[in-house]
Amino acid sequence: MESEELLYYYALSLSSGIGAGRLVAIRTYFGDSRKAFEASARKLAAVPGVGKATAEEWFSSRDENLERATRDLAALPQTAGIMTFFDADYPDSLRSIFNPPALLWLNGERALLQAERMVAVIGSRRITDYGKRVTKDICTDLAGAGVTVVSGLALGVDSAGHRAVFDAGGSTIAVLGSGIDVIYPPSNKSFAAELVRSGRGLVISELPLGTKPDAKNFPWRNRIVSGLSASTVVIESDEKGGSMITASIALDQDRDVFALPGDVDRPMSRGPNLLLAEGRAKPFRNAQDILKSLGWISDGSNERSKAEIKKHAEHLSGDQKKLYDILTTAGEPLYIDTIIERSGVDVQTVLVRLLELEFKDLIRQLPGKHFTAIF
Repeated sequence: MESEELLYYYALSLSSGIGAGRLVAIRTYFGDSRKAFEASARKLAAVPGVGKATAEEWFSSRDENLERATRDLAALPQTAGIMTFFDADYPDSLRSIFNPPALLWLNGERALLQAERMVAVIGSRRITDYGKRVTKDICTDLAGAGVTVVSGLALGVDSAGHRAVFDAGGSTIAVLGSGIDVIYPPSNKSFAAELVRSGRGLVISELPLGTKPDAKNFPWRNRIVSGLSASTVVIESDEKGGSMITASIALDQDRDVFALPGDVDRPMSRGPNLLLAEGRAKPFRNAQDILKSLGWISDGSNERSKAEIKKHAEHLSGDQKKLYDILTTAGEPLYIDTIIERSGVDVQTVLVRLLELEFKDLIRQLPGKHFTAIF
């Protein structure tokens, strides 16, 4: 978007009644941001979804918003910029989600938003030693596989993930729940600057410069974290943590979710274990499990002979064998409810036995709670 039109587009966004959806609708309706900005309240109210009250509120603050937009754009450092929904390089992954950001403030390497492989790695601020170890291992390996890791720059898992990727020479995107000039937590300010300088990091937000972190901002931030990513990996969380919200958003966006299994009495494993028990996430042991499931490296099925698979299957017993036989004879992926119905086994037992078969590399979980045998 050209600089003059960007100025008016941003000025439009500064009205409290004009969110991302309305901003895109207004610009689409008028075909030009300046025309929309200079339109009367009556004409603005005619845009579907806007209405009289929103138009009048905007009109009353129009001059003030233009002044602020002018100041903010002039204050942007050379490393920073704005991407709008109408720009050619706006990520298709975000464009397809519900209520995509109308604009993104960027500081760092803009081209990272075009990365072919992106994975979100998220988790609790109260990271354990177990979480630190796994986060470092998988993020290091994801970086080695050319995956750009997306997270929220928060304390705990987020920061550990960003740092592991950076130390491994990889690329990472930090999505903020504040303005890009208000790094939160403040302890990450120097690290964020290091990411920007390196050319391997990008700090982004849909919130205007100067916006302070606020609890209401983070669920909106999370839809960007998951929306950018092919899958979301939950390392640690309690059952009602912010990471669980992000996992739900990712599922609504039709993205894969992976969860790290943990001891049943470990508080920070309760969230991931719940996702696994409900069949809403796939288990993983390492980065290779994630990469294989996404089809980014060979899943190994072509490298294992039928004799090897048969040998593994011969050691199955009871419900494991029953479920494996159902999947092998089906010849196609089966939905979880179909498996339960055909097996006659209770739901919880089926979920546990399918998890065991996945760990034996005999079956694979596909998106939408479908399962297939590895032949």
